[in-house]
Amino acid sequence: MTRFACFLLFTLLLSFSYAAITPTSPLSVGQTLSSSNKVYELGFFSPNNTQDQYVGIWFKDTIPRVVVWVANREKPVTESTANLVISSNGSLLLFNGKLKNT
Repeated sequence: MTRFACFLLFTLLLSFSYAAITPTSPLSVGQTLSSSNKVYELGFFSPNNTQDQYVGIWFKDTIPRVVVWVANREKPVTESTANLVISSNGSLLLFNGKLKNT
């Protein structure tokens, strides 16, 4: 199951087109990335009108939203200034507040 989940995530991320998440260009709450075929969307979402924010991938044009992957299922972020970044070594980092310039 873990291999399948990793394969699915890798496949979905490869389908995202022009935009990128980098150390200098994070994804913030309210922003999303869409796959090149416009089927999937990556971003922050808040279920049931809570203040908890999750990073996930969902089907873009499906109502109600159908989430297919959640990064921080066990630890939601609560700050509206949360960011998703890819570090210089390729690690996916989720910050629960503003990024600090170092």
